[in-house]
Amino acid sequence: MHIGFTTMNNASGMHPAALGQALEERGFESLWIGEHNHLPATGKTPYPATGGEPPESYRHMMDPIASLAMAAQATTKLRIGTSVMLLLERNIFSAAKEIATLDVLSGGRLDVALGVGWNPEELANVAPNISWRARYRALEEYVSALRVLWAQETPEFHGEFLDFDKVYSYPKPLQQPHPSLWFGGTGRIGLGHVARWADGWIPIDMGERDFAVKLRWLDGALETAGRAPSSVPVTVLVWPGMQADFERYRELGVVRVVVGLSNDLTPSEADILQYLDQQAEAFAKLT
Repeated sequence: MHIGFTTMNNASGMHPAALGQALEERGFESLWIGEHNHLPATGKTPYPATGGEPPESYRHMMDPIASLAMAAQATTKLRIGTSVMLLLERNIFSAAKEIATLDVLSGGRLDVALGVGWNPEELANVAPNISWRARYRALEEYVSALRVLWAQETPEFHGEFLDFDKVYSYPKPLQQPHPSLWFGGTGRIGLGHVARWADGWIPIDMGERDFAVKLRWLDGALETAGRAPSSVPVTVLVWPGMQADFERYRELGVVRVVVGLSNDLTPSEADILQYLDQQAEAFAKLT
């Protein structure tokens, strides 16, 4: 089992290059960064964690691709990942190119975790052709299109939400057939999609119910999809403020535990380094 770190990735926070170096020095395996290219200021859909406005640090997130590139450049072994990328809010050709470029430039150290988001207005602003009810179905199609763009010399795709004739799309990813594509859905619908098309599952554990129950749900969804139970690797994002139970996650077969500080503020560099030391020490007790 590995340990990773996630950050709100604010411009006022620790620089991704320095953060990457600090993680690698302390034995962390990976850095994960999420995204919102914007957030509607209408307040129509409240922030799920509090029922109010999103925290300032949540509103000030930088772009994950550029930030992860800086972290990769400053390190040699650290894996980098999006968690989660809102693929439906990106142009499919730009997304294919950016992901493949980062995979090439990082030496094949990239993983891509995807999500459907929580804000209907946000999706409507950038993808008005995709209804909120259709977001899961649309994401599955976008993933199919990515795989076609990366696999074929002159790919074409004809679907419900994406439709294009033969194109040239380069570079191709360094990792073959492509960087692993993880999905963060946690309900029955989300787990069904994990089982159908994802290379891995990356849920947030908020401690609201026994995590082992959802693992059983996943095994059932995998069997329904014709895949073997426990055949999909699981990475757990530990909700900020929760103490990671590394031993328990290892017993459950989790391949990676990703920890992070509060979403409600931008911690100082000293606070981050202190937290990393604490988590590295706790994780080291497993071995």
